[in-house]
Amino acid sequence: MPSISPSSISLLLRRRLMQALAAALLPLALAACGGDDDDVVADAPPSQTTPDTPPDDTAPPDDTPTRNTAYLNAQPGDVLKVEIKELIPTQATLGYDQIYYKLGRWQGDFDRPTWQDDEENQLEYLNDTVGKKFGDYCEDTGQGDVVKFTTIEALRAATLADPSTYECEDAPGTHADAMKTVVIGWDGNLYLTDGHHSFSALREIADGGPELEVYVKVDANYSDSPDHDAFWQRMVDNKKAWLRDGDNQPITVDQLPARLGLPHDDEPGGMQDDPYRSLVYFTRDIAYDAGDLPEFAEFLWGDWLRGQVTAGQLDPLSAYDTIATASNLDAVLAKSTIKAADLSPNNSNTSYSAAVRDATLRMNTLADDDVVSGDRTAGSLGHITMLPGQDDDTPTGEARGELSDLARSDVKDNGDERGAGKLWFAAHYRACGAPRAGACWGW
Repeated sequence: MPSISPSSISLLLRRRLMQALAAALLPLALAACGGDDDDVVADAPPSQTTPDTPPDDTAPPDDTPTRNTAYLNAQPGDVLKVEIKELIPTQATLGYDQIYYKLGRWQGDFDRPTWQDDEENQLEYLNDTVGKKFGDYCEDTGQGDVVKFTTIEALRAATLADPSTYECEDAPGTHADAMKTVVIGWDGNLYLTDGHHSFSALREIADGGPELEVYVKVDANYSDSPDHDAFWQRMVDNKKAWLRDGDNQPITVDQLPARLGLPHDDEPGGMQDDPYRSLVYFTRDIAYDAGDLPEFAEFLWGDWLRGQVTAGQLDPLSAYDTIATASNLDAVLAKSTIKAADLSPNNSNTSYSAAVRDATLRMNTLADDDVVSGDRTAGSLGHITMLPGQDDDTPTGEARGELSDLARSDVKDNGDERGAGKLWFAAHYRACGAPRAGACWGW
């Protein structure tokens, strides 16, 4: 075998080194000449990495969600200005009829012919309807009531999207006790614990929507929870989540909706309907006082009423006319009352008001210290005790009056304007859509 001189070995090594270097640089040359980036990534040898930079063992794994840092430092009692789309539901359901009431009332008909020749009545009607939208917004955001509009032109120009077109009595957060509340989540996001109906209605109204700015109060900051499961366990333990569907069946937190508002064909998501939550809403100020209630109090009442149905102590909602259509409005809105002398039922037994009346009478059998659900007593959930033989100016008489007015129209016997009942608005909106002439509203 012939011998190889050291100089030949050196030359051979230099040639091989040059070949290896050319192979390594070829992909970069292709990239510089407009080669395919995907090919560069796929073909690049390990030497293309940066060996001088040690791996970062503290970097989160790829599946760790990015935290929202905007609210991480918020403290209980803080007032936050946010958009509705930032608010995450902690319940799966709404009482749709409560939303329908809001949408029916907030959209007064500017062209309604009823009082076209009487500007005073027309202005009062529009303040009671369109003006109520701004009043509710101001109240829910801690700003008191809206300053009453003095002209129809001002009402026409007003829009929630432009705060300069209306005036609240006070600054945001002034009335903190009236504000809707959020919890700062483990991920830094805002979890709504009170205000699902209010903000869902604002999301649905034409001049509202998901980008509408609102003010909320921080109830608690749970961003120190280590993970998703620990956060939700904390929420459940502190009674800040209602994990039931529209049929009152248990759900998991993963089944909660991602957004507020009603479902729509052209938009994914939305919240379910719980008809007993609607029923309880209409018993407000009749069977219970909605002053200072714990979270999800009205769901607890609804759960109790379902139990009364199961026990045969109360007729199911299917026994009443509660689903309004253009053809059954009279049946839905037939008047139902409670007799003053002995608190016995009176008038219609099948209308929506009758369902409210019968639920009220059943709730009235409770004493304040009777348990409604868990550790919640009737008294802690605002229970009103009605007594027989009471005059109209007593608490019992006022509750009877609230029931009597639920389905009344917005026109007095003499033709003047008046505030209509909640059921009247809800039923008409469900059956007829927004108030306008020729749409079964009656004008």
